[in-house]
Amino acid sequence: MEYFKNTAGNKRGLFSNWCQMMINKRLRCLPWGRPRVSYYFNERNPFAIVLKNENGSLLVISLIILMLLTLIGIAITTTASLELQIAGNERLHKNSFYRADGGSEISYELLEQNLGCAGGFTNSTITGTGSSLSLEVVKLNFWQNSPAANQNFETNRDFYFPSNYAAGTPHTNFTVGGNVSFSTGSAIQMVSGYEGKGKGVGAGGAHILYDVYSQHIGTNNSQAAIKTQWRHVIGQEGDCNY
Repeated sequence: MEYFKNTAGNKRGLFSNWCQMMINKRLRCLPWGRPRVSYYFNERNPFAIVLKNENGSLLVISLIILMLLTLIGIAITTTASLELQIAGNERLHKNSFYRADGGSEISYELLEQNLGCAGGFTNSTITGTGSSLSLEVVKLNFWQNSPAANQNFETNRDFYFPSNYAAGTPHTNFTVGGNVSFSTGSAIQMVSGYEGKGKGVGAGGAHILYDVYSQHIGTNNSQAAIKTQWRHVIGQEGDCNY
């Protein structure tokens, strides 16, 4: 492999002759006053590797940087897409949970209304006052349910809301089950200061403790179910309105 070294001590005329000689031999003539050694292809060894040839290095560096920026952009886009999906699922879950929680308030009121009708409701569809929405009662005397309330909401439910929902649309299911038990009695005795004389107070009674299940089925198959308890004191029933 042939090489040529240019030093600062060469004269310009001699350097020109050497440049012409190197051009004839397919070698590069180095700039005047820049000492360096370079290796090039020549006729006797056409497969020699070019060393210290920086031509095109900027293009390679630019391509590497562009590739890194592309990978970073893809990673950021993927992460942002996943975060959006997570946020969307979280929003659906919270929406279903709060609707199920709000449904439990409806179930308390409807349970008290059902307790006011000893034989159960006479109407299966109940519409709220000043509202076009209604709920459908499946079991008209659900206040008599046993303690083990059935939690298979879609197939066994006591009532649901709204009454005219279409298949696959959001709705809320309710099941109720209660057990009768006696309340703990209490007594107070006040002594007047004389033996055998005084005042006494005693209290007691019975109540029904209900397990109330509320399940909301929302969009994209989101579901939430909560269980609460409601205590009804026997003897405090209201009028039968439905």
